[in-house]
This record gives sequence, C-alpha cells and structure tokens, in this order.
Amino acid sequence: MMIDNFERLEEGLSRLLTSYEGLKSENRDLKQSLDAKDQVIAELQEKVKKLDSERAKVKDKVDSLLGKLDSLIQIA
Repeated sequence: MMIDNFERLEEGLSRLLTSYEGLKSENRDLKQSLDAKDQVIAELQEKVKKLDSERAKVKDKVDSLLGKLDSLIQIA
C-alpha cells in the first residue's frame, strides 16, 4: 500500500517535471520569437520615419514648383 503511494507520487512528479520542461522550452521559443518580431517592428518604424521625411521633402519641392509655375502663369 505504502509503495503504491510512493509510485503514484513518483509518476505524478515525473509528469510534472516533464510538463515543466516542455513549458520552459516553449517559453524560451516564444521569447525568441517576440525578440525577432520586436526587431522587425523597430526596422519598420525606422523605414516609416524615413519615408515620412522623404514625403515631406517631396511635398515641399512640389509646392515650390507649383509656386514657380503659378508665377510664370501670372507673368504671361
């Protein structure tokens, strides 16, 4: 009777340790995946920042050209 209890306890602990190791491995994998996604997000944010800057420069240039064109039309 006592040995049965110890065997059940041993089996339970073994299952618990197996589950723990699996969860620990899954957690490590999820952290790595999250780190990779954070890196991608940072890169995309930097790209957006550059594109916003380029768009502002293009807008300024177009506005300047339209102003010059408007001046030419008024002179003619």
